[in-house]
Amino acid sequence: MFFFIIGLATIAFIIFRILEEIYKCLQPFPNIYAKYGQNCWAVVTGATDGIGKGYCQVLAQQNVNICMIIRNEEKAKNLIQELSNGSRSQFKIIVADFNKSLEEGFFDKIYKQIENLDIGLLINNVGVSHLAPLEKYNDNELREIITVNCFPIVFLTKKIIPKMLQRKKSAIINLSSFAGRVPMPYNQTYAASKAFDDFFSRSIALEYSNIDILAHRPMYVTTPMTNFKKGQGAISPIQAAKGALQRLGLEYSTHGHILHRIQGFFGAVVVPTFIRNKILKKEIRKLVKKNL
Repeated sequence: MFFFIIGLATIAFIIFRILEEIYKCLQPFPNIYAKYGQNCWAVVTGATDGIGKGYCQVLAQQNVNICMIIRNEEKAKNLIQELSNGSRSQFKIIVADFNKSLEEGFFDKIYKQIENLDIGLLINNVGVSHLAPLEKYNDNELREIITVNCFPIVFLTKKIIPKMLQRKKSAIINLSSFAGRVPMPYNQTYAASKAFDDFFSRSIALEYSNIDILAHRPMYVTTPMTNFKKGQGAISPIQAAKGALQRLGLEYSTHGHILHRIQGFFGAVVVPTFIRNKILKKEIRKLVKKNL
């Protein structure tokens, strides 16, 4: 009888999760402009490439004002020209090198340039990655991964949240990764930094009821940082951005796009750990072969 009840409960839980996923998938794509306030601003770090650029493209389509915190001003200006075509969005550029996040007053300088904006959405997207066995890294590479992937998410969020608490509704999306969900050989420091981003996001999500906070955990995306190709099962940055925005307010963490949710479920839940570890080690080893 005991095992019958356990089995029944397990089946009921699986059915509930399936129905929950179907419900979320059927939700319409959110109107960011309406949901988080007319004339609100989205602050996006690392906005000129990859998923950050994808977010900007989607937001510009909805006429959301965009403040880009970037390192390369020329690339930002070129992107604004591209985004302005057919969009009523306003744009602002802030030049900052997040590799200098440890400098005293670094985030104060950024905040002074955005404190007068009505910030409805913060997207902490900036990040870096290097692949190598741990002993092959130089110290600067390790510092860069930890500094860029962890410090901006914490300190920029801390600076902006007080403004968001004064608003009716706001949102924060922090870029994590599938790599933050499972151990990644030869990508160990990046994976650990993304696990930090994931747990930080889900933890503060429990603190603030009027702020939709989401950890975005994408898998393969065709970005300059990853160099993944569509033939490898990767999706485009716009698809990745849309996948996360569609889940905003529905959950605290997501793989985003439906393809990534399926891959994430099988990769983290269905496939036995020893098989997953063997596959990851073999595949990532190919990428770092020249460093071995």
